[in-house]
Amino acid sequence: MRRVANTLHADQRGYSLVELLVVMVILSLVLAGLAGVFVSGSTAEVRFNQRFQAQQQARLALDRIRGDIHCASHAQVSPINSLPALRLNVASCSATAPYDYWCVATVSTSPPRYQLYRATSTVAPTSSTCTSSDTSRTLVADHLVSSSAFTTSAIPLYGLQTVGVDFKVSIDPRTATPTDVYELSDSIVARNYTPRCTSSSTTWFSASSTCSVTSVP
Repeated sequence: MRRVANTLHADQRGYSLVELLVVMVILSLVLAGLAGVFVSGSTAEVRFNQRFQAQQQARLALDRIRGDIHCASHAQVSPINSLPALRLNVASCSATAPYDYWCVATVSTSPPRYQLYRATSTVAPTSSTCTSSDTSRTLVADHLVSSSAFTTSAIPLYGLQTVGVDFKVSIDPRTATPTDVYELSDSIVARNYTPRCTSSSTTWFSASSTCSVTSVP
């Protein structure tokens, strides 16, 4: 019995310091890998939510500006206080605020990021229109990667004025050209534009059989 007890006690040895260090190193590598997986998943979820929000804002902005352009009797793409902007005369739909202004403001240039604002007014643009001091200005969309959001073209014979809208959004933080750009574009008719383009219009251009775009009255 004494011999068996001595044998059992002889086998109850502890771990050496080297063995503990090896185990700790292996465990640290495993935990670091797991932590990387969790961080990567969390980052991907955050970016997905940001991308969804940016795309949703762009869709809502397109729906909202479509209604404004449909109401407009005149539309003009022209800077307002050095901001790329679209000017709309919507007096036929809103007697209290006959002018709508859609402006693109720069947030950063590297990476390129712009914000889309909408402002209303009873008068033509002033020194505060679309600026931070404009109390009517509201943020409609963020994370645009291009300030060229609006275009107008010559009006075809017997046609109405149209406005080209092109919203490009991305949350890619890199300074290079973003790779995950979400683009919404449309050509929207100003339904209240008057009069239709004819050969007797003052803006008629016979060489192309079109009418030129006039400034917003």
